[in-house]
Amino acid sequence: MKKIINNIFFIPTPSNISLMWNFGSMLGVSMAIQSISGVFISMHYCNNTLLAFNSYIFLSKVIINGMILQMTHTHFSSIIFIIMYIHIMKSLLNKSFNKKMMWITGNLMLFMTMASAFMGYVLPWGQMSFWGATVITNILSSIPFLGKKIVFWVWGSFSVSNPTLNRFFSLHFLLPLIILMMSMIHLSILHEKGSSNQMGIFSSKDKIYFNKSFMFKDLISFMLLIMIYCLLLTFYIDFHFSMAKENFFPADPLNTPLHIKPEWYFMFAYAILRSVPSKIGGIMSLLILFLMFIFLMFNKSKHSKFYFLKKMMIFIFLTCFIILTNMGYKLIEYPFTEISLVFGLIMILVMTLI
Repeated sequence: MKKIINNIFFIPTPSNISLMWNFGSMLGVSMAIQSISGVFISMHYCNNTLLAFNSYIFLSKVIINGMILQMTHTHFSSIIFIIMYIHIMKSLLNKSFNKKMMWITGNLMLFMTMASAFMGYVLPWGQMSFWGATVITNILSSIPFLGKKIVFWVWGSFSVSNPTLNRFFSLHFLLPLIILMMSMIHLSILHEKGSSNQMGIFSSKDKIYFNKSFMFKDLISFMLLIMIYCLLLTFYIDFHFSMAKENFFPADPLNTPLHIKPEWYFMFAYAILRSVPSKIGGIMSLLILFLMFIFLMFNKSKHSKFYFLKKMMIFIFLTCFIILTNMGYKLIEYPFTEISLVFGLIMILVMTLI
């Protein structure tokens, strides 16, 4: 136990790292808050298609402090993805992807968090939840030979229905536990290999112990995070800024929304997916982008501190991400699909140059 504590608190750390290195610890705190609020919400949730939406409304309207609990869980999912995307951008700028095992575990956590967030989006069983689940799970039908069988297996029926909701509820509860174990592996690898350096040089000669200087910096970030959320909770308690208005209506299989859209943190992927007229083409373009992102760990280019072109490529990548996120909110019509296609191709091209 003493060795574990020493590895956590007395790890040698480069003395010149800044508050930009605190996003990992902020993610840990946000995940903990999300998990705790999720456990309490699950005590009032009924995973049945006839009762799920009513239990969701009952929690917010009848249970004491249920609205606070619900808003905490809803808004912290957005906060987690904001912090996660900033954390990834920092990793790209500081060439952290060359630490292969850290990059692999980080990517696995990203994909599992996205899967868990998608399943959580389906659980309220609102109009957008139902149709979002129908559209996204249908992607699996593109798998050659086994696609349709896999879709029916995921659905548990001939359409998205009660068995689907039960499976999503179980997996939504299970995935955070796997993410927690993966984060422990991620943290142990970080403490073994050390943090990246904003100077882009090997800094073994200039290190200090993590405790007490960096512990204090982490506490500042935690306090700032909680303060921002408390302000949101105080002044915008009933302001569902990250939710579609269609999700406040019960799921209706006979009434399709005008525009099916997921949460904002999936919009860049959704825009790429629907920009190609062919379903296979959209899936392949998205798969290529994700695979190229994973295989960055084999990149041998210079640190962005000494390679201005690389820094420019990363900021172009960020610009494409923001534009694609915005395009995902638009209707599937000219010129939005064409803009999504162009910036999706630019995004893939930039990944080859980073």
